Parts: sequence; structure tokens; C-alpha cells
Amino acid sequence: MDKGSISFFEVQQFGFYSTKEHKAVYEEGTMESFIGSFCDWVKGRDFNQTIPWDTKAHPKRTQIYCKSISQDPITKDTLLVLWRRFGDDSGKVSGIAPDAKVGSDANDSIKIDPKVKGQSAFLGQPMYYWFIPSRNVIATINFSHSSAMTKDVCDYIKRCLDYRIDHPRKKVNESEGVNPNTSKAIIRKFITYMSQDSKRAMRSKIHVSTKELNSDKANAARLAQRISHIVVRDTISTQKSDDKDSFFNLWSKVKGKKTFSKHVEIIEEATLSESEVAEIIEVHNKEYNPLDKWNNVGFREAGNDTTRWFNKYVSREQILLEPLAENHTYYAADIILKELTRLREDLLVQIPSEESKDKDSDVGEENAA
Repeated sequence: MDKGSISFFEVQQFGFYSTKEHKAVYEEGTMESFIGSFCDWVKGRDFNQTIPWDTKAHPKRTQIYCKSISQDPITKDTLLVLWRRFGDDSGKVSGIAPDAKVGSDANDSIKIDPKVKGQSAFLGQPMYYWFIPSRNVIATINFSHSSAMTKDVCDYIKRCLDYRIDHPRKKVNESEGVNPNTSKAIIRKFITYMSQDSKRAMRSKIHVSTKELNSDKANAARLAQRISHIVVRDTISTQKSDDKDSFFNLWSKVKGKKTFSKHVEIIEEATLSESEVAEIIEVHNKEYNPLDKWNNVGFREAGNDTTRWFNKYVSREQILLEPLAENHTYYAADIILKELTRLREDLLVQIPSEESKDKDSDVGEENAA
């Protein structure tokens, strides 16, 4: 199975803001409305038309395109498969021969310029982004074949909104300037939006920060006080010995095999710090395979022979999907969103909904009163 690790980002700004005393003041707009407008804009477009700026005018800017979208009609959760392009506008990417030596010889570099239907392919990697309006968070789903660039993705969606998506109160002012990259004359656009009462100018803003999920940290602090033994289950290979008559051989009941696997369990006393437990949880989270019925890491408490396994104490911020077909390079958005929706309650258990936040706030106010 292919594991996708999920990282959450808390939304700080996602809407239209005016400025008052040098501070951004929220006016209107939501993640749901922004992403809805974006999805409407990309639907039916050619892939190379989903980038909102002129790539020749901005050769150093990371090129991002949209390949696949899926939206849940009930929760309004949206999964975007974006494409981070490698190389310049010609599609060419350079590489180094694997047997190259360290040094200044430039003859062992390689130019990659694949063609698809007579055109240079857009070489790159997929990026999977999960937008969750009801929790005010964005999440990345990272597989071994994908990448993530959250700030660039936020900038990409903002530019799509500003440059390409219609809005009834959008104001575009133009001025002449010079492109610092090409020294050519360009037209600069300054984009603002007017408030509903037409009294204030607004700017679109999308800003997120890493969402701190504390369950692993809390578990580490709690378990460090309880653990007396570490339990490791693993599988090792044993080579068959041929120096005895087969009748007396340990493995004689199994014919034709030279190498055997057997299960081992190691139990060792341990006094662990909070940071050491946190490290075990982190490594276990990366390496644990829920389909493996034996290999695992656990612990015991003093005076208790019951083994508890660390997978019960690890945050569930991951999904498992069938490996990509040999000729496929990314998952379609609906495949990922279907699995996220199936596991949604477990994945979001530590992230309160906006409704529960409001209830907590009301309780706090009542207690204060």
C-alpha cells in the first residue's frame, strides 16, 4: 500500500480584507467561496491554461497548474491535485548521470526533453491539497511521489482569483513599468475590490500557518511516566545449514527451502524520557504497516505483563491507497477524497469544527459571567 502522510495548516486569512491603522480588517469572503470560484474557473480548461500568469514574464516563479479536482457536496471538502512543474518554459530538465564523479567535469550532465504528442511534456510532481472549510484548515497529503509547497499554492490560488476569476466589485488599475528579469516594458496591474457599501477598498488574502496537533506530544509525556519495558517484534531470516544429515536437520520437515523467516520478540527494561518516547512514536508512525500482523513496537508497565502497542497512541494523520499503476504518476482527486471522507472523523478528531469553537466560546462566556 502507498502511505499518504497528512499535515494540517490552520487558516489565518482567507477572504477579502480592508486596511485600518495599518492592520488588515476582515470584510467578507470564505474558503468555501474562494475554492468554489477556483473550481468553476478550471473546469473544462486545458491543463496548460490553468496557470494565471505569463510564464515568460516570470521565469523564476514556481509554475503551478491544476490537474484534477473533487468536491464533497455535503461537507464542501475539496481535493485539488496540482502540478508543480520542473524546468524552464521549454520543458527541458537537466540531470546528472548516476555514475558521475565528484568534480568539475560538465560532460556527464544530461538534458531530459520528453515529447508527448509532439510537444514538450510538463515534467514535475503532483501536489495534493485538501481544503476543509468547516474546520478552517488546509491539509497536504504527501506520498513518496508527490511534494508540497503550501505558500506557493496559496499564492497560486490568490493570483487565479485576482487575475482570472470574475468578481462584480473588482477594480483593475494599470500602469507602465519595466520587467526586472527581461528589461522589457510591461503593464503592471493593481487589483482591488470594493466593499459592499462601496466605501472601502479590499484586497484578497490567503495566509496559513502550520497547525500544531498535540496528541503525539501529550501521549509522549504521559507514557514516559509509565513505561518500564520496551517490546519489539520483528521478522528475521535464517539460512539453512547443510552440514548435517537431512534426517536430523532442524528444517527437514520443509523441503526445498534454503532460507526461512521466523518471528522474534525482544523485551528489554527501559527508562525513557519524554523526548525519547516522542522519537519512538514518530519513527513508529513512519514505519508501521497496519497490514503486518507481527512486526510492531510496544511497551509494558511495571508489574504488568500486558503489552500495549504504540500504534494505539499515534495520531492517525495518514491514509493508505493501492499503489499507482505502472504507467500512472498521480492519483485522481476523487480517489483521494473518497478515502479522506471515509476516515474523516478519525483524521479530524483533534481539529474542532467552527460550530464547536463557538459553543466552547459561549460556555467560556457563561462561566466568566
